[in-house]
Amino acid sequence: MSFRILITALLMGVAFTVPVKAADLQLQVVDKDCWIEIFEDENYDASDPHVKIMGPIEFATLKDVTGRDWNNDIESLIVGPNATVTAFKDKDFKGTEVAFTPNQRVPDLSKLKMGNDIESMKVKCGK
Repeated sequence: MSFRILITALLMGVAFTVPVKAADLQLQVVDKDCWIEIFEDENYDASDPHVKIMGPIEFATLKDVTGRDWNNDIESLIVGPNATVTAFKDKDFKGTEVAFTPNQRVPDLSKLKMGNDIESMKVKCGK
């Protein structure tokens, strides 16, 4: 019995004396108003593929966003109230770019000459 107590005390002492470094702890603040919802079809057609992406985040390519290839496959979008989005015609943040502001809704990206023509994007939080 005393051997078990000694082992338990040693283990507890070791557990409480291991230093915790600030780098080991990561606190991630989630801004629930920082997002973009992208749609495969015009007019936010939720019956076809669409996805809400939480920011901040950058995609040098949209080839694998939530397991799907969204390159050149976005026709409408909705921007969250605390997000700013920059979309690029080419991968790696190159080519023609279009900026979208908080709460912006774009039912038809072809009117901006970007329908099915976005290959990378940046979603930033804060106004």
